[in-house]
Amino acid sequence: MDAKEIMSTAREINYFWGVNLDEAIKTLETEKKSGNNVYIDFNGHRLYSLLDDENSCYMKVLKKSKVQWEKDRRESLKRLEQEIKERERQAEIKIPKWVERGEKLIYPQRRDSWKHCVDIRVHDLYHGMDLDNALDIMECLENGGTVEEANKILEDANHSGMSYGIVLSIIVSFSKRGPEFYRSVKQELNSQQIAELDKIEQENQGFEREVASQEKE
Repeated sequence: MDAKEIMSTAREINYFWGVNLDEAIKTLETEKKSGNNVYIDFNGHRLYSLLDDENSCYMKVLKKSKVQWEKDRRESLKRLEQEIKERERQAEIKIPKWVERGEKLIYPQRRDSWKHCVDIRVHDLYHGMDLDNALDIMECLENGGTVEEANKILEDANHSGMSYGIVLSIIVSFSKRGPEFYRSVKQELNSQQIAELDKIEQENQGFEREVASQEKE
């Protein structure tokens, strides 16, 4: 059969969604060994068992050979790794600033925990961007801002679901008004959350008394 006849008589394999290209190619190779004239519609590209090989499949779908694609991928991963290292390096430079900003806003009894938190956030996914937003909100609350004003800072940051949760966790754990802010933002709370907020508020009250007692001495 010529190519035109092969394409016109090929039977489509209803391949499951989400398969990667290499798996599709292996399936075509298996069908070819059995002499089956089939094709797979991969992202709008027809890949034929009796016409295509690994290289032609890559050219059809990705517009480059597998060798070139793998080379580009390695280079892309290398650039990404370098970018991540640079972001982490830049974040590490800011550690003293973040620690200092936070110490002005938290109870002194939480200084060690705050330093630990900063270190974790610097070396995590967002490299301290969540710290900046949390500190902006904590400063707003410390300086007499309303919960609504503080929440606007949070909302304007356009967080993902994960970073939103991280920022909220930082605020509730370290801001003197953290539990108040959390209750306002998360109006529906389960029993575990309520118990945790009550615990933090009790700790804050104890810290407040300790600070007041030291100031009198």
